[in-house]
Formats: sequence, structure tokens, C-alpha cells
Amino acid sequence: MLAVFRQAWLLSVIGLIVLSLLIWFFGPYLAFAELRPLAGVVGRSVAIVLVFAIWGSFTLLRYRRARRASASLRAELVGQADFDMDAAAEELRRRFEEAIAFLRRSKGAGDLYRLPWYVIIGPPGSGKTTALVNSGLNFPLAQKLGKEALRGVGGTRNCDWWFTDEAVLLDTAGRYVTQDTEPSADNAEWSQFLQLLARYRKRRPINGVLVTLSATDLLLLSPDGRKAHVLAVRRRLDELQRQLRIRFPVYFVVTKCDLVAGFVEFFDDLDYEGRAQVWGITFPEPGRSAAPVSDLFAVEYDGLVTRLNERVLSRLDQEREAQRRTVLFGFPQRMASLKGTLSEFIGETFEASGFDRPVMLRGVYFTSGTQEGIPIDRMMGTLANTFGIDAAMAVPASRGQGRSYFLQRLLKSVIFPESGLAGVNWRLEVGRAIVQNVSYIAVLGLAALLVAGWFTSYRYNRDYLDDVRQTLKVHKEQASRPVPRKAGSEDVLLRLDALSEVAAEANRYRDELPLLMGLGLYRGDTVGESALDAYHQGLHALLLPRVVLNLKERIRGSTRSPKRLYGYLKAYLMLADPAHMNEQELGAIVRTDLMQLFDDSPALGEALAAHFESLLGQDEPVHIAQVDQQLVAQARAALKQASIPGLMLAVLKTRYGVDHPKALRLDLKAGLGSEQIFRRAGGVPWSDPVPALYTHGGFEEITGGVDEQLVTGFLSDDWVLGGGGLPSGPTARFRLAADFLREYEQEYIAYWDSLLKDLEIVPLVSVQQAKAVLSTISGPTSPLKQLLQTIDAQTHFPEPQPKKAEQGGRFSRLLGMAEQARASVARPRPGKRISQHFQSLHRLVAVGDGGAPPIDQIIGVLGELYTQLDAMGSGVGNKDPLVILSRSGGQDALRRLRMEAQRQPEPLGRLLSQLAGKGQQMALHSLRSELNQAYRNNVLPECRELVEERYPFDESSSVDIPLSDFGRLFGPSGVFETFFTEHLAPLVDTSRQRWRWRNGVRLGMPDSVLVQFRRAREIRNVFFAAGKEAPSLGFSLTPQYLDARVRRFTLNVDGASLVYRHGPPRPLRVQWPGEKEGRVIAEFEDRSGHRPSALFEGPWAWFRALQSASVSRQSDVSYLAMFAAGGYDARLRVEFESMRNPLRFRDWARFHCPGSL
Repeated sequence: MLAVFRQAWLLSVIGLIVLSLLIWFFGPYLAFAELRPLAGVVGRSVAIVLVFAIWGSFTLLRYRRARRASASLRAELVGQADFDMDAAAEELRRRFEEAIAFLRRSKGAGDLYRLPWYVIIGPPGSGKTTALVNSGLNFPLAQKLGKEALRGVGGTRNCDWWFTDEAVLLDTAGRYVTQDTEPSADNAEWSQFLQLLARYRKRRPINGVLVTLSATDLLLLSPDGRKAHVLAVRRRLDELQRQLRIRFPVYFVVTKCDLVAGFVEFFDDLDYEGRAQVWGITFPEPGRSAAPVSDLFAVEYDGLVTRLNERVLSRLDQEREAQRRTVLFGFPQRMASLKGTLSEFIGETFEASGFDRPVMLRGVYFTSGTQEGIPIDRMMGTLANTFGIDAAMAVPASRGQGRSYFLQRLLKSVIFPESGLAGVNWRLEVGRAIVQNVSYIAVLGLAALLVAGWFTSYRYNRDYLDDVRQTLKVHKEQASRPVPRKAGSEDVLLRLDALSEVAAEANRYRDELPLLMGLGLYRGDTVGESALDAYHQGLHALLLPRVVLNLKERIRGSTRSPKRLYGYLKAYLMLADPAHMNEQELGAIVRTDLMQLFDDSPALGEALAAHFESLLGQDEPVHIAQVDQQLVAQARAALKQASIPGLMLAVLKTRYGVDHPKALRLDLKAGLGSEQIFRRAGGVPWSDPVPALYTHGGFEEITGGVDEQLVTGFLSDDWVLGGGGLPSGPTARFRLAADFLREYEQEYIAYWDSLLKDLEIVPLVSVQQAKAVLSTISGPTSPLKQLLQTIDAQTHFPEPQPKKAEQGGRFSRLLGMAEQARASVARPRPGKRISQHFQSLHRLVAVGDGGAPPIDQIIGVLGELYTQLDAMGSGVGNKDPLVILSRSGGQDALRRLRMEAQRQPEPLGRLLSQLAGKGQQMALHSLRSELNQAYRNNVLPECRELVEERYPFDESSSVDIPLSDFGRLFGPSGVFETFFTEHLAPLVDTSRQRWRWRNGVRLGMPDSVLVQFRRAREIRNVFFAAGKEAPSLGFSLTPQYLDARVRRFTLNVDGASLVYRHGPPRPLRVQWPGEKEGRVIAEFEDRSGHRPSALFEGPWAWFRALQSASVSRQSDVSYLAMFAAGGYDARLRVEFESMRNPLRFRDWARFHCPGSL
């Protein structure tokens, strides 16, 4: 009954029911701030449905995982068949797939994965198959495929599969145990079988192992044969435990017991139930007995024999045939004689040793599947030999009808019920336990954090409310006390400060709420809104009337100061009309006024100004209901007498900005590629437009006009004046226009001066970039020329034609009105001052007497510099780079460019100086570029192909560089020597061990380039000393020492053979490479004739041999090399013909191809 409540699905259902009850009865008490999501029936119902949906999704996920695991296992079982499958094998595969499909339909999604699995192992002929056939198990596939084993396919083709309704039994091939026919193949198949189990049944690959051994083997095998069986079975069990990583029960089944003489006769009286019972020994579960299983077996086996003896008399009485009675009588003694053999076999096979894993032997059982063959009676055989009795007469030949003995209940009642006794993969379980424990800890930690967070949030919110309450308590008297209408500013400030402090304290976390104050407990929004409302009401009631009153007083007192009057009137009208409200400007005006009003108490003025800015910052616009129209009219009348050119220009700046249609983009006017040449030094993007106020079109529109209302439009604040702010008289308007024009032109000139000073050439970081800049700037559509033409167009305002002047706009007509005005004031021409200021730039683009502007000559100089820089390289490597530059005419072009730069106005002179300053550096970079191009075309590809990942330059490589390629690359006329001689030799000082650049001229190349060319020169000096194009080395080999256990040592180097037998050492002259190029062998012959050796092959075999040997230096030409193989060693002196040898100059082997110069 308790087992039912341990079912996982039942526990999960109970948990869901409990959780649903908790949600239903306690959900209404759960709240997040003002939100109670589970207060209603619908909310709780949805929550419960979500819980069940999540549980169902998780269950479905587990179900799908089980299906995938089972499908993967089925695919693996049937998907590894050999490609050369014959018809019989194809039929086996088809039947196997049909069986699995049938089992899947009958068992559900888990099928192969959920049923317990048992592996049956035993030597060939041990009766495994016979026992299963006669086991009495229910085979669901019997009607479809017959009551026989299903041959495996793919990776299990040497296993027989027995599918029952209770378990899957894998009858492995007998040779898997012995592995005596083809050990490597059998072992590989066995390992593949174990890997299949471990891969797809990770948690519990198998549920037990049945080890079978026939009684025939026990009776007839020699001690050595039994020993071999013990070792084989023990190995297989150990491999199962090691690879599957679990501990499983083992059931030792002795089969073919009917071949023990007297078995059939002794048990012939048993009915079906008697034959179905278990005959054997079941050991206690692990941990319940400390005695060795061999001792337990001996005791229990004696009990089995005792029970046999107790049954002898009754059987003798039942049996009438004399010969059968004779055999029957001796059966207990024959079984007793097996005790020693069985005890020895069990002890050696299943008991733990110092090296093997302990085996959980659950029992020893005796069975008989069918009765075939002649029983073996060693006792009667001995008597027959002694007394001359015919052995055939001692044992009855008749076997009777085949019946199974002691099999049915063994599997169904003993083995299968213990399917859960097998352990699980401890690594997998540890991983799962870790994940589960971490999950539990995470959930508990999250719950703890949530509770702690709520507690902390409650404490913080309580403290916050206490602080607000305390602040309110402190300022309660001041905040609630009414303020008299004639109260001073100090009293108003005290009241406002009190309200402000309460509001500030209540809104302390308005912008950024700490995480630990949230979690549904924060009430600051409601409290803060209430405090802000009280503060704003105080501002409207106390501060705003005083500000308005003060502005009115200021307006009355500023009638003689129009500039101040204009600001006060504008501020007053903003408060009267929210449509013209500008909070920033209004706040600045009021602040300035308050600071002047309380100049003796700046803190008071600052505090009141801050409160007023808070008033302006509220969401609702600030305005006053009543306006003193008489005061406004008086102020406007006073302002209409004032001059406002500066105000007009300020207003125009906002109208003619960068978004105006007449705004100008210099990057587009300068043409394609200008962004690669020019930039703004101040960091302003080159693409930023010039505001329309400072463009020719904007200037013409403002000063020439296309609309008679344009002049009035200058006064963007005309609403302050109440309309009609422009002077009505022609002379007054002329003066206003002239003043405005003068100020506008000064502003225009200042802007363009600042912009031109901010122009510069982009930084040149590479030769290619320098060439690109010079190519573009000196081209037919030179951005420099177009830029100067654009500047000329924007700063040049020529004299208008008379007709055009007569047809000008209102501004021009204003300047031409009233003959009296012309007589009293000189008439200005719009833009004349601007043209005069920039006339030096205008002359650069103006067409001269020769038909071309001066800028073309400058661009020609730039073109010459580009041509010389681009054409350099014809004499690279022959002379000093500076000489080459001078010879090519480059210095002359640079000198002319510098001279032009000194004569030109800003910004052209500065731009040309920047270009000239890069000239010499460009030339040197160009030289390096030419050298790099030659190196990459003529040297680098071949060098990488022959050197990279090739021995000896890569000691770990198994691929050698061919000697002919080695000579072609490093020989006297090789690629590296030729390139160095033709291009770099005049620039490099090679007289020292460490090469360096002459006179410090690097051309921008790193010193590492010279290191690699020096190594290439060392390779030439070492391997090509004779001046030949093929590498060659001469040296001698002289024995110095030979292991005393060695009779003879032989060293063969490319066909030259040195043989040493502990005699006088004789040197061997060797020429590398030899006649038989590509083979070096060092061989030792010991006293027993064993010949360990070390073999090296390839054109560089001698150097591989030296690399594997231990080499020590004796002199510049002599080295001691120790060769070893098979635990023996020999030492030889290697003496080169020259001090320039590869062992003295080891740095050569570290050569690698420079990626660039």
C-alpha cells in the first residue's frame, strides 16, 4: 500500500491539489501595492489553471524526452548495419525493426528505455539460449515472430534479443566472454555494445547480469581451463562496472545440470510446479553480511546437499528399475563433489580483490533447460577404470522427454523483482543531485531574499514615512500658519521653505526609487503628490502675486530705461498670455530682478528665485487672470521710442538657422571626396551646415527682401510692443536699417573668419592616403578650388545693376527713400564691408589676364608633387632614399609648395603648409611601399609555400622542405639573397653580428625584418659554403662510448654506415646529403640478439636524428651526440669541416617569412 504513495505522479498530483487550495483560500490576501491579482474568483481560477498548465508542460516535456531517448536507442540498434548487407542480413534487420515497432505499440513511448534490461554472459555452449527458451516467460512477439530469440543488427548484430512483457534480455555471444578466437574484433564489439548501453540508458544501463556456466564445464574442464574462464568472466564483469559506472546484481546460473548423472532420475517425480521452483542459493543483500560469498556458498551448499540426501530414500522407494535406482542413489554424492570446484570458481570470480571492483553476487542457481546428451559420472568412470566395468553401462542412455527444471520462478520470482537493486550511474546522479540541490537552494534563497526584501522594504518605507512625518511635524506650525497680505518676503520664504522641505522629503525617491523600497510596499507617490500640491498652492498664493506686483513696479520705474523695460514688460505679458510663455527666459528675468531687489541679502533673492523656477516647472502653465492694460500701454509707448537693431538680429538667428532652406553645406559644395581632405579642427562635423543667416542667399533675402513685410518680420517680439513697432518715418527707418546692417555685417564677417580658421587637412596616416589626398585635391574637380569658389560666392557682394537696384525689395527701398535722408546720411551698400574684408580670397578664384585664376597655378604645384610621389620607385634600393627623392624632382615640388603657402592668405596658406610638411614623409613611405610590393610579389609567396609548416623550420612538422627548394630559396643565387642584394644591401650595415640600418634610415621597417634576412644569410653561409646551388655539409662520426650490454651499434646516415663493437674507435667521413638520401637509422644489437633501433626518414633525416639525440658542444666544430633506443645508448663525436656549421649557428632554424617589410 505504501508503494502506491511513493509513485511520483501521485505525489505531484497531491502537491498540485495542495497548491491549488492555498491559492484559492489564501490568494485574496496577496497584494502588490494596491494590486490584488488573486482577490477575485477569475484571478484565482486563472492562477490554478496556470499551475496545472505548467505541470502539464513539464510532464509532457519529460514524456517527449523519454520518447526521444527510446527513439535514439532504436535508431542506434537498427542504424549501424554493415553496408554490404546480404539478403539474410536484410531480412534480420527488417524483422528486428518490426519487433521494435510492435513492442513500442504495445508498451507505449518508453518501450525499450523503460523496461529493465539484463545481460546474459557465458562461454560458448553454456546453455544460455536453451535456458531462456524453456524459462516459461511470456514473449509478446511469439505469435508474430515465433518463440525464439531476435537476432540483433547493427551494433548488436552478435547479440540475441529476448523481448518479454517484463524485461529485455540480451543474450551476448559466447565469444564475448572468452575472446579467444579473434581477440581484437571480439573486444571491439564488446566495447561497442557497452558504449551503446551507456549512451542511451545513462542512469541505469542494465538491471543485472546473468553469468552462466554449464555443469559440463565444471566437470570436465581442467584447472587451467577453469582458471581461464574465471579470468574471462571477471574481466567482463569489471568492464561492465567500469564502463557503465554502476554496481549491479550478478546471478550465477549453473546450466545443463541434467548432465550430472542421476539428475533426471532424481527429480523425475516432480510435477510442473515442482520443476518451476528455484533450486539454488540466494545471498543476503549487500551490507547485511560481511562474510565472503565463497564461505556463504559453502554453508548453503551443504544445506542443499543435505536436503538431497533426505530425499534419497523416498526416491529409491518410488523407483523400480535397478539401473535408475543406482544412478539416482549416487546423485547427492555427485553434487557434493562439485562443492570444491564451485566454491573455488565463485571465490575467484566474484569476490573482491585488491585491483578489481567488488561484485554484488546475489545468488547461485542450478537449472536444466532440456535433457540432451549423455550424463557425466566421474565417480562411475573411476570405478569402471578400476574394476574393468563398462562405463556406458553405469549411466543409462535413455534421457526421456526434455523438460525444464528450476527455471520459471528463477526469472519471474527472484531476478525480475530485484530490477531496482541495480545502482545508478553515480556521476550522472551526482550531476542531477547537484542540479536539484542547487535548484532547491536557489528557490529557498529566492524565497528568503523575497521575504528579506519585503521585510527590508517595509522597514525602509516605515523609515521614509517617519521622516516625512517628522519633517511635517517640524514645519507644521510654519506651514499651516496663515500669512498676512502685507507680510514681508522673509515670512513668505519661511512658509515656502517649509512647504518645499516637506515636498522634497515626500518626493525623495520620485525620480529613482531604490529596489529595496519597492516590492509593492512603496506609498511615496501618493504622499509626494499631496505634498507637491500643497507646495504649488503655496507658490500660487504667496509667491506669484508678489512677483507680478514687483514686475508692475519695475515697469513703472523703467520707463526711462527701454532695455530694462522691454524685459520686464515681456515677462509680465508672458504671465498674462501663456501662448507666449518661455519659462527659461521668464525665469532668468525674474531671477535677475530678485537678485537686484535683494542685493543686500543675496541668499534671500536666490531662494525666492529658486521657488519661482519651481513654480514654472509644474505641469500646468502659470498665468494671471487680470492684466493692467493701462500699465502695458504706457510701457509699449515708451518702448516704441527705443532702438532695437540688436534685438532684431537675435530674433533672426533663430529664424535663419541650419534648418533653413538657404543653409549651406560646405562638404557638398566642395565636391566629391572633400570629406577625405578637410575637417573642422574644433570637432564640428564637416557636414554641419552653415546657418542661413551667414549665407549669400540668406543675406540677400534679409537685406534685399522679397516681401514688403520682411522688415516688420525682423521684430519677432513685436507682440511685446503691441504691433506697429517699426518707425514710420523714412529717415528713422533708414537709420534703423543702417544700424542693423552694420551689426549684421560685423556678425557675418566674424562667423566666416572663425570658420576659415577652423579648417585643416585631415591627418595623413599612410602613403596611400597621402596619394589619395593629393590626387583628389589636384584633380580637375579639385575640392580645394571648389571650396574657395564657394567661400568667394558667400562673401562677395558685387555692385548691383541699376535696374536691379530699382527693383529691389523693401529693405533696399528703405535705404533709397527720402532725398533729404540721402543728404544727411551716407547711403551704405549691403555686403560691401564683407566683400572688402575677404577680397584677398576673391582674387584667388578671379580670372586673371592669362585666362586662368591664381588657384590653378597652386593646384598645378600640388599635381606635380602627386606625380613625383606616385612615380617614385624606379631606383629603389640603389641610393639613399633622400637622394632618390631629390633626383626625382620631389624636393623642388615641395619647395615651391612651401613658397606658395607663405604668399597665400588664410586659410589657404595654412592648408598648403600642412600638405608640404608631409612631403618628405610621404616620399619615404612611398619607397617602403614599393619595396613591400616587390617583396610580396617576388619573395613572400614562394617563401611561405616552402618554409611554413615544414621541417627544419617547424620542428613539429612531419613534412620536410625538399633540398632543391631549399637551395632555390637560400642559395647564393636564391630568392632571398637576390632580393637583398638588389634592394636592401645599400641601406643595411652588415659588418656586425647584429645588422642595422645605415644612418638610421629605416623607411618605417621594423628591425625584425633585418633579423630574418640575417638568418637567411646564415643559412647560405652554413649550407652553401662551397658556392654551389645545392646544400652540402661534410662531417665525421667517431664512436666515443657504447653501452656494455650492447654487442654492436650501427649508424647509417644516407648510405654511409658506421659499425662499432667496443673496439678501437674509427672515424667515418660523411657527406650530407649522401648517395642514399633520406634515411638515417641507429641500431643496437644486445647480447641476446634483440635489435632496438631508431629510424628517421626524409631529406632532413640526419637533422631529425640530431634533434632526437642529446647533443653537447665540445668546440666550435666538435659536438658529442648521444643516440638511444630500447634503453641502450651510444655516444659519437660529430666533427664538422667548418666553424660555419648548423650546430654552432642554431639561430638559422628559427627563420620565418616576414609578412611584410
